[in-house]
Amino acid sequence: MTSPSIAKYANEIYQVIKNHHRFLLTTHVRADGDGIGAEIALFHLLKNMGKSVSIVNDSLIPQIYKFITPSSGVYVYPDVPQDKPEVVFCLDCPTLERFGKTKDVFPEGVIIVNIDHHVANENFGKINWVADDMCATGEVVLHLFRETKVNITPEMATALYVSIVTDTGRFTHSNTTPSTLRDAAFLIECGARHNDITRNVYNANSFNLIQLHAQSFATIKLHLGNQVATIWLTREMLEKTKVNAIDTHDFADIPSSIGGVAVGVLLREMSKPGWVKVSLRSQNGLEVNTIAGKYGGGGHKYAAGCEIQGSIEAVQQTMICELEKVLPRKP
Repeated sequence: MTSPSIAKYANEIYQVIKNHHRFLLTTHVRADGDGIGAEIALFHLLKNMGKSVSIVNDSLIPQIYKFITPSSGVYVYPDVPQDKPEVVFCLDCPTLERFGKTKDVFPEGVIIVNIDHHVANENFGKINWVADDMCATGEVVLHLFRETKVNITPEMATALYVSIVTDTGRFTHSNTTPSTLRDAAFLIECGARHNDITRNVYNANSFNLIQLHAQSFATIKLHLGNQVATIWLTREMLEKTKVNAIDTHDFADIPSSIGGVAVGVLLREMSKPGWVKVSLRSQNGLEVNTIAGKYGGGGHKYAAGCEIQGSIEAVQQTMICELEKVLPRKP
């Protein structure tokens, strides 16, 4: 049974879609599978309705998601379409700042439809559908489609399956619910190409990426009585292996996969000199988004990130000190 809030938001958004023609879709910087899958599914819906629609992101789409990316209509800032949108769909992003430079192309007075599942969302849109009880923004978009009874094509279903399978860690994270699994089954019934997703997202590592894995493994260290594991990606490692940083999302899951580790920390030197991107993954219920929030970042309770100025060694020590304050002391 549809909840009143789902029906309310879905109908409001569908009215906006019916009453306007020019749309822009975007997601957060360093887009992941959830944001990309959600915007591509909406792209296909709007195209099928005869709308003018473009995707504009702050950064490149990672190689593993190219197989679902439309052949045209997708831009990376500052390459943007000339037509100004009437409506901007902001997907999987809790704040306007997290859109990076893309927010600079939002026309004054544009209608912003904010669809998200982050608990810290700042409700910056005219319509704000923030469902923090859903596993992924793609799941919210699926509810929009189902409530408004649109025809869900195999392309749309595949994109939404990418959203859900990646944001649940292949249905292993704590955000996986019975509803999540029912939604995944429904998407397969709609034609989601789950075999293509497995092959392209999880079984298509380049040789260069495997080399980067090998180099990064040598940096893994345990801290605080083996409760915390860290891993590094330096600029030198990325340059030597010729791997784009946008293709390193999954490295954040490596340290937290070690048995007995409560929190995994990925530290990646950014292209901006003197800055480090920190990704935190919790395995014991510790809400790491509060730590990321201290440094201007955020995310989910158990998967969050931030950017900190300093050397990779200094930033690692900062994170260890923060985690030492909240993790139980071991004898």
